This record gives sequence, C-alpha cells and structure tokens, in this order.
Amino acid sequence: MNIIGVCGDNCSLCPRYLASQNGDVKELEEVKELWVRLGLRDPAFPPQDMACYGCKPENNCAYSEVRACACGKGIKNCGLCQVYPCELLHAVFEKSEKLRSHAVRFCTPKEMDALHKAFFCKRQNLDRVHFDRDKANK
Repeated sequence: MNIIGVCGDNCSLCPRYLASQNGDVKELEEVKELWVRLGLRDPAFPPQDMACYGCKPENNCAYSEVRACACGKGIKNCGLCQVYPCELLHAVFEKSEKLRSHAVRFCTPKEMDALHKAFFCKRQNLDRVHFDRDKANK
C-alpha cells in the first residue's frame, strides 16, 4: 500500500523515509550524500537529521506551508482537499519539476528512477487520491 504524503510524495518509496523506518544509518548516510550532491543539504549536515517519520508538524519539511494547511484542515494529503489543486500546490509542483530537471545532471539512472517514483509524481499521486475521493463521495 502506498503512503502518499501531504504534498504528493510517495513516502513508501522515499529512500529517506524507508531508511528512517528501518533505522538504517548507512542508508541514511547514502541519502544524505545524494541530497548534498543535489545541493539540498550542506555536507556538514548530520545524517541523523535526515530522518523522516512522515508528515508531522515537528518534522523538517520542504513544503511546511502545505503541510500546515493540510494539518489545519485535518487531512492526510492535499488530494483530499475540497480546493485541490490550490496555488500552494502549483508552487510545489513547479519546485518539484525544477528539482527533477536539476537532478538529471547529477544522478545515475537508478537514482533518477527512485527519485521519480518517490518525488516526481506528486501531481499524479494527488490526482489519483482526489479522483478516488470524488468517486467515493458519489
């Protein structure tokens, strides 16, 4: 079963989330190395600070405004929102696309595949959740 985060990330395929769930420090170090290569983290950033346990208010998040909005509405992800997609999400989709374009230059095909499945299908993931929600409400 896929765990779709607030912003549409597929947490069940996210290397950071999976390493955190498994308590795998070596894997978390590898994720940190990738994030540093992509310019998302400073090399001095401690790998344990990369740990992610899902969309919780106390967690570090690139999309904290989106998370705060969803948490304030009591929904698990934005696909469940009545006003999906909103302006906040359009900015998320744009940022994600810029990261995808940037990552192509720094990642192996295997890394790109993993990133694509975890992060670069946000819109499709949330569209599916939204469609399923609408279908269930009919």
